[in-house]
Amino acid sequence: MTITDTDRHTDRHLTLLDAGWHMPDAWPGPVHDPEEGTPAERIRAVAASGFASLAIPEAFGGAGADLARTAAAQRALARRDPHAAIALNMHSLTVGLMTDYWERHRDTTSWLLEGIATQNALVASAFAEPGGNANFLSSVSTARREGRGYVVSGTKYPCSLASTATLVCLSARVTGTDDTIIALCPSASPGLRVEGDWPSLGMNASDTAKLVLDEVEIDDRLVFHRAPADSVDDTVIAGIVWFAVLIGATYHGVLTSLLNLAVKTVTTSGRHGPRTVRIGQAARDLLALGGACRQLARDWTDGSLGGEPALATAMALRSSLSDTRDRVVSTLTPVIGSRMYTRGQHAAALHLDSLAAHHHPPSLLACDEAVGAYCTGRPLGFDPSS
Repeated sequence: MTITDTDRHTDRHLTLLDAGWHMPDAWPGPVHDPEEGTPAERIRAVAASGFASLAIPEAFGGAGADLARTAAAQRALARRDPHAAIALNMHSLTVGLMTDYWERHRDTTSWLLEGIATQNALVASAFAEPGGNANFLSSVSTARREGRGYVVSGTKYPCSLASTATLVCLSARVTGTDDTIIALCPSASPGLRVEGDWPSLGMNASDTAKLVLDEVEIDDRLVFHRAPADSVDDTVIAGIVWFAVLIGATYHGVLTSLLNLAVKTVTTSGRHGPRTVRIGQAARDLLALGGACRQLARDWTDGSLGGEPALATAMALRSSLSDTRDRVVSTLTPVIGSRMYTRGQHAAALHLDSLAAHHHPPSLLACDEAVGAYCTGRPLGFDPSS
């Protein structure tokens, strides 16, 4: 069969990389224009489209999307608007974790999920703290037991969806104990304020800023997890699995867009040669990343993988994401050329946005340490210095 010029200019690379990513039926995909409106307006528009409730069970007003379909939605959004997708990834993680928690415990988490679905509410994730911490489960912020709940003080930074979220999912250490709570806090709570923004190289439209909590009262009913900071229980494992799959899918979308630019550069110019090899190398890396995301999602959902094996797999996936990002960018740079470093170019924006893949916890050392610990029969944790 002879390959014609028309064949060369089809989007077969996208057909290849899109294969297996099945979108939720309840969400048609991103339809907004990423060039219109402020970042906050675009984020709210995505939430209102039904995205905010994708992972919530249908019984509570959501779409009932499982991990794999929620990840596919994250990837689709990242292809259209990386800033919004990276920010909303934390919302998808928190809602997915809460749904997972409800499915295991069948507790009052249901009314929180129903409230999020009813209001298309966004949930920010406030775990990171200034200075960083190898063990992201450990918190400097404090929670003092008082009355029918806790009084929380501390600083969370960086925090995406800082000004657009209705609720904030946060961690804090319970004073006088070794325990850490995970709780939801209404963003309008007295004592909670948003300060500044995040002066990052990329993600400049992700609504990322600093949250300061000054004696913020949180009702007991908004606390859905309490355990020692170093404990690795089912809730922690579920959170890492959801996070690794969602963040992997999100950056898979960003990097797919970068590959798309490279393919268009070659097919438009007709200059193939070694450029074809580079495109093949980048596509191969993205195929492997996408397959790993979808496999972990399926294995987790059907129960064939759980506990420490699931945690080790998720940590390996998170670490592999950073490696894949660097390889794909390095491989495609000679194909795309100076546009990768030119202000105002789409390639440069994707290059910068994808850098954020290295920022997310767990740290790369913690990931590889955990996988090695599992393989050698040692306890898994999130602090490589332990």
